Amino acid sequence: MTLKSSFAVVLRALRSKRNITQREFADTTSRTYLSKLEGGKSSITLDKLEQLSERLGLSPLALLALTVSEETGEPAATILAKLGAELRELTRGEGVTGVRPLIPSPEATPSPSAKQHSSSRPAIGQTELPF
Repeated sequence: MTLKSSFAVVLRALRSKRNITQREFADTTSRTYLSKLEGGKSSITLDKLEQLSERLGLSPLALLALTVSEETGEPAATILAKLGAELRELTRGEGVTGVRPLIPSPEATPSPSAKQHSSSRPAIGQTELPF
């Protein structure tokens, strides 16, 4: 199955799950374009991916992960775990020049105990939870 046809399957399934008709997508895209996407006859642009994802209540990454999952037959969680491994590999050495850091450095992410100690005392009547 191609990525384009996998996207078509996922888009149809999600639209059906959300009980959204093609006509109800009119505020997002034309019915003709949506039909071409769902028929695997057209490729999606990044702008349209963002719009469709928003309309479906998902992130573009979730929609793409589901698409790759459909194409490969692997669970979406496995796809995302592989993505994490790829990002960690890219951060070795100097990372990717000109791109935001792919994974926050340990120094940039305060530990839970540091957050707890640096916060002010909770207001009376509130409970502080150690997250």
